[in-house]
Amino acid sequence: MNYNLSQRIVDMRFKFGMSQAELARRLDVTRSSVNAWELGFATPQLKHVVEMAGIFNTSVDDMLNISNEVSVNITELNDEERQVVFNLVDCLKKAHSGDNNV
Repeated sequence: MNYNLSQRIVDMRFKFGMSQAELARRLDVTRSSVNAWELGFATPQLKHVVEMAGIFNTSVDDMLNISNEVSVNITELNDEERQVVFNLVDCLKKAHSGDNNV
């Protein structure tokens, strides 16, 4: 199981002041199931992740720690090549933000 999901369940449950038993009741599962998810011993079914997202007023992506961020390793590029990459990224960001001074 993804540690991030385990920790996210714990964090959200505490944020909402909810016990394991209360979350279990709302999901129609046992308290020991919630405990196992939080400890990383078991993985909740997707339907439970969706239900938790609703309970915690967040998205499934947020529950699963899914991000649109992408990283690119440019360590093998020289300084000039890196600057070209940075300039291109800045240009694309401006184009997508509606800035006409591209």
